[in-house]
Amino acid sequence: MNYRQYFNNELENEQTEYFILDTKGDEETGDVDFVKYSWNTKRFNKIKEGDLIIFRRPGKSSETKKFYFFGAAKLGQVEGVESVTGRLIKCYPFNEFIHQNDIEDFTWTFKTKGENWEHFFNQYGMNKINKIDFEELLKISDSDAEGEREPEAEAEATKDIQSGNYNVDDKEGRTKVRAKQQVFSNSVKTNYNNQCAICSIRTKEFLIASHIIPWSKRNDIRIKPSNGICLCNLHDKAFDKGFISLTDDLKVIITQINLTDEKLISELNKIKGIKIYKPSTFSPEIEFLKYHRDNILRK
Repeated sequence: MNYRQYFNNELENEQTEYFILDTKGDEETGDVDFVKYSWNTKRFNKIKEGDLIIFRRPGKSSETKKFYFFGAAKLGQVEGVESVTGRLIKCYPFNEFIHQNDIEDFTWTFKTKGENWEHFFNQYGMNKINKIDFEELLKISDSDAEGEREPEAEAEATKDIQSGNYNVDDKEGRTKVRAKQQVFSNSVKTNYNNQCAICSIRTKEFLIASHIIPWSKRNDIRIKPSNGICLCNLHDKAFDKGFISLTDDLKVIITQINLTDEKLISELNKIKGIKIYKPSTFSPEIEFLKYHRDNILRK
């Protein structure tokens, strides 16, 4: 299911208007991702029930210190008079987060962008945009989607991670499991500033959210971001197959078994002893690293 199918009725409704809303995803501010959003009508009173929203995590609240867009929704029932709270319905987490660097050349129609992003977005955190801006951003997010999506499951997985529930049961259907895996992937990549933790490759097609303790070993931490590291294809494979591991202080160690592939030996020696990028949130847990060294690293 793509965004056009999901929001078809709203997109065909001429009364629908479109907005970008800034959110910290923080209960203290009255915002909970894919649950509710709060604002003051004295500062902004244009949005109404039934409108469509894209959510933006501003740089000050972002793991990367740069803004990114992470999902869309329809505004449901609004309660309150001056300080109001709107319920979020028909939530649509982005298949791939859209980061600031991804849209430097994006053509906006609601407003002209200057040489940089300064003062582009409304300081009150609510921006009314055009329908074409809304659709073009969702097209970017959907561009790498494969197979059937289940937005409701992705929204639930986002809530689970934020509430500390990282379990994924083996009995859950394949589509729902894929949805949770995608949310985990987005979370891990964002934590690592969208780059390989070892070599700093940033091209998203080469990045993988690699599990420290394999998916098959523990149900309770399958989507826990601290059980993930963002790695490029080569280093993900080396980590997954036990050719490399990490010390407790996040330095790369390599297998001590004799290897005959001289090129592989050369590549592994390049990263031996390197200290990987440490994210500001959900850094790898020592318990997980020890498991990887004891059970995955080739000896």
